[in-house]
Amino acid sequence: MVSKLISSEETAITSVSVFELYAGIKGKRRLKQIETFIRDLITLPLDVIEAAMAGKIYTQLKSRGHLIGTHDILIAAICLTNGLPIYTKNVAHFSKIDDLHLLSTEEILKLKIDV
Repeated sequence: MVSKLISSEETAITSVSVFELYAGIKGKRRLKQIETFIRDLITLPLDVIEAAMAGKIYTQLKSRGHLIGTHDILIAAICLTNGLPIYTKNVAHFSKIDDLHLLSTEEILKLKIDV
């Protein structure tokens, strides 16, 4: 199912997520798995607009006492700036961010993907 979504050229990954995948990686086999996984994905960059949005998200979360990890804030900012939803298993963190649409597994399964 995920492989169909990825091959449909409608799936993207953030540059921050790419960093997270490569961070601390050891072994050629694991490196090859990551390279194969991200090869066909659109990579969304972290630029000035996304960084500014991340700063706003950070400030909002901190003022509410609900601060989450910096990487998660950066990923959310990239998605929000590009008007994209996010599919994550880390609902606890990402659900704290206003206006970020979280895709559920059920929503993913309902997507019509013609491959």
